[in-house]
Amino acid sequence: MPRLTPSAVASPSIARGRARRIASRHVGLGLVLSAAMLLGGVVLYLWPQVRLMGLWYQHSKLLQQRTQVLQREKELQVELGSLQQLRRIEEIAAQHLGLRPPQATQVIYVRPGPQSVGQRRE
Repeated sequence: MPRLTPSAVASPSIARGRARRIASRHVGLGLVLSAAMLLGGVVLYLWPQVRLMGLWYQHSKLLQQRTQVLQREKELQVELGSLQQLRRIEEIAAQHLGLRPPQATQVIYVRPGPQSVGQRRE
């Protein structure tokens, strides 16, 4: 009958320990991969939601700005209409500024031509 040596008896326990280490590595690697996949799934689910919320806030802000611009445009149209009325301009000039229509001697006619500024033609 063959005799068992101490190294032969220790060999199965070494093999079992080695197998446990390899198995624990596989389990650890599996857990890490599972956690990474779960985290990736959560990120892939939440990213469009976060992006959509950002776009919603931007859209809301742009709508508010559009409303303000349209309101300002209406105000400017009303102001332009009132300023374009010649009678109103003449009234403001006469009442508030004390202006009156120019006399014939105060009117200067400008002719188009190559005259430079400051030169007087007689």
